[in-house]
Amino acid sequence: MENRVYVLAVVRDVPEEEYRDYISPLKTRRYGKLLKRALVTALKCLRDSGISHPDAIINGTALGSIEETENILDGLVREDEDMSMPTQFMLCTHNSVASLIGIYTRNHGYNSTYSQGRVSFESALLDAFIQLRLGRIKSALVTANDAITPLLRRKMEEVGMAVDGTLDRSVAVMLSTERGESPLCELVNVRISHRKGAEDTAKIETVRLCD
Repeated sequence: MENRVYVLAVVRDVPEEEYRDYISPLKTRRYGKLLKRALVTALKCLRDSGISHPDAIINGTALGSIEETENILDGLVREDEDMSMPTQFMLCTHNSVASLIGIYTRNHGYNSTYSQGRVSFESALLDAFIQLRLGRIKSALVTANDAITPLLRRKMEEVGMAVDGTLDRSVAVMLSTERGESPLCELVNVRISHRKGAEDTAKIETVRLCD
């Protein structure tokens, strides 16, 4: 018998004035805008859900850590490729957000990142949903994190590309096979469609729960 999957908490884009409630400015001084926002959004979701150590942390990102990538490339240009930047290099990878959340919360469970364009979040959600349904895990923190930097926005506009606002967000969702006291809804399916010559599409199906 497959498990039911409940959504216990959803958090979106925590404002900067609340960051001090969740992270130390000193410890996170080297983090860029995306990493700080992603970390705080995840930590607030953990607090709201009452689950401090989920069995899985799964992030979806279409762009990765663009700001950190720009910083490391700018540094290489300025220093004529004669500069060692291990911290910035570590933070510029696509899996840096999921890894950072795991390190910050001392979580050693399943940790993964999906970079599937506009369906990155849904891909991460589908992974968690399948594992929860099959009983491989009991809880999962699923996040979506992307940020459009001023430089990227300018370059996109210069070549006539539409700037998609959904690619500038931080979202965190806590899923669990245990209903808890006040679940938001039940997640019943995640559908991702791939068509040749068209953008991938996704549909998240949920149902409201009766008291």
